[in-house]
Amino acid sequence: MGPSDVPPKSRPNAVIAVVAVVLFLAGLGVGFLLWRPAPVSPLGPVDGLSRTDMIPLVDGWVNGTDVQYLDYGPMSNVAVPILVFFQAGSPDTPVAGQRNIIDTIPGQPGYSDFWRVHKVLAPAGYVANSIQSFEEAVASGYTIEETGLIVNCPVVNPGAQIQGSNTAPVSGWYRGREVFYFDHGVDSPGDGSVVRDAPIYVFFRSDGTMVPGQRNVIDVVPGDAGYSDLWRVMMVTVGASYMANTLQSAAAIGAEEAAGNLTIATTDIYVNCPVV
Repeated sequence: MGPSDVPPKSRPNAVIAVVAVVLFLAGLGVGFLLWRPAPVSPLGPVDGLSRTDMIPLVDGWVNGTDVQYLDYGPMSNVAVPILVFFQAGSPDTPVAGQRNIIDTIPGQPGYSDFWRVHKVLAPAGYVANSIQSFEEAVASGYTIEETGLIVNCPVVNPGAQIQGSNTAPVSGWYRGREVFYFDHGVDSPGDGSVVRDAPIYVFFRSDGTMVPGQRNVIDVVPGDAGYSDLWRVMMVTVGASYMANTLQSAAAIGAEEAAGNLTIATTDIYVNCPVV
């Protein structure tokens, strides 16, 4: 997250997402989602989302060493369903060519960059992409199995880019329309549909303003125990004499807190910042 991107302390998105997931699971049995807004009328790819088309690459610190992460901004800590198609006769074999299906996009209730995989078991003879929406999947009568797998796939506008990367977004389906997302994989474990988080330390003065030039600090990277693309903001309040980037590790921050030189407050703000 950038130096001016911390929103007020709040958890409404997480609460909405919890309700959305519960109603989705109930909705599978009756063939629709009770929380869904009215169907979207425009045709063509999903566009015009309120998300930057250039995903920024941000410098930070991990244990005193440079680290870089992508900044997708504040996000719910609750994963919502994504439908992924597999062969009924070979449940671990994906249906070749079938795009994944989602049912919410940024700006809608219950949206999250984090998705809990639901396997749709398609029979032999199924034609890839003949199903393009949740309603069609449920109406098909195919078995839909909930899994414990969570993927980080932020939905973006067509043509969106990641700073410093040639990675192209992946194409999926949203209510019969093409939708695009970046696939950051399965580095974010969960407890059910709640995504586990790791701490990210963000520095402030006593007046609530951020410390100019100070990089955020993390203490785990992909492959480490406890790593997640989802970070919980820890508000570090330092004195007026603190010089930016004097502290570059979680251990050093903890030592300064123990010495009474700063305070650390756990917030209810979560950000999606996968380390690259």
